Amino acid sequence: MIISLENMFKVNERLEIKLSKENNDPTYTSRIEEIMSDRMLIAMPMSKGRPVSYIKGNVFHGNLCNVSGFYDFKSIFLDRAIQPLPVWIVSKPFDIVKNQQRSFVRFDVTLPVLVERIEDSETDETTTPLKFITKNLSGGGVQIICNEKIETGKKIQLAMEFPEYGLVRMNGKVVRIIQPQEGRQLYWIGVEFSGISENVRDKISKFIFKKQLEQRQKGL
Repeated sequence: MIISLENMFKVNERLEIKLSKENNDPTYTSRIEEIMSDRMLIAMPMSKGRPVSYIKGNVFHGNLCNVSGFYDFKSIFLDRAIQPLPVWIVSKPFDIVKNQQRSFVRFDVTLPVLVERIEDSETDETTTPLKFITKNLSGGGVQIICNEKIETGKKIQLAMEFPEYGLVRMNGKVVRIIQPQEGRQLYWIGVEFSGISENVRDKISKFIFKKQLEQRQKGL
């Protein structure tokens, strides 16, 4: 469904910015600072405390969260400015589409999670649950902080405690492992959900949507 630009983008709306649609590319946080007739000013995306660089005239991809849902859009990077605020100067958004799977926006959040590895894919026999915490969450998967390495490709079962819904169970597969500090037994395990019900996905979606609105209201 194509969405009209009118009344959709407003000052202080929180944005998620990606320089391409590749899944492995980082997502940067921004927000709308000013809207003009032919362009917008958005807070300069930052990475590890440094401004994100981009080429003038190139298209980037964004996500917008507001009270009516989540939206994908494209915009063109025109320039950047430092004063009075560090901002990107960008074109008015175009190709705005409502994201029916709005929960796929990645959201940094800490939640307790129980992880069970599936030892036998035919019998679904699992190991003893391990207690970890999440680093971020989306409707498509979760990143877990743990002190035990779980090999890529391993099938696991997850049980996550949501404040509004209690314990929610789902299956997943390890697709990525990051060791943020060399020599330290600490890992960020990327898990892709598999075969979860729409009911579970909807609970994740509503949880992320609520948290994003809370952040926007606090001006984060």
